Amino acid sequence: MKSIHNDVVLGTSVAILAALGIHRALGFGADARVFPLLVLGPAVLLGLLIAVRGYLKQTRTGDNPDFFASPGRFFLVAGIMALALIGLKYLGFLTTSALTVPLLSVTLGYRRTLPILATTAGFLAMVYIVFIQILSRPLPAEIWTRLGGS
Repeated sequence: MKSIHNDVVLGTSVAILAALGIHRALGFGADARVFPLLVLGPAVLLGLLIAVRGYLKQTRTGDNPDFFASPGRFFLVAGIMALALIGLKYLGFLTTSALTVPLLSVTLGYRRTLPILATTAGFLAMVYIVFIQILSRPLPAEIWTRLGGS
């Protein structure tokens, strides 16, 4: 039953956050809003689909768990994400991500070093290739570029 409950919480969270992203993206210029809308629109639909499917399974089984299985962990992750948003301004996107991804992994219970480092490196490489190389979209400047390095 735990995985069904996780589907409801995660699906609901994804749908809400993606909808907020759509609201924000609607304020972008016409060319800048296309990509976020193409990603966030399906994310809302998929989040709702997962949440509704999980809820229907929950009602069939009669299971009614607490919404948060671990409130402390939820608020810790929320705090880390808030710090990451602040870090974007001062450290830059890639540096903040290089710190946030492993920290979230450990917070969520993953302890194997090699997969954490590989996931972090893969995420950073994918973001760099897609946003900087392919789409030519600047990310928040890295701290070392503002300090005079190159």
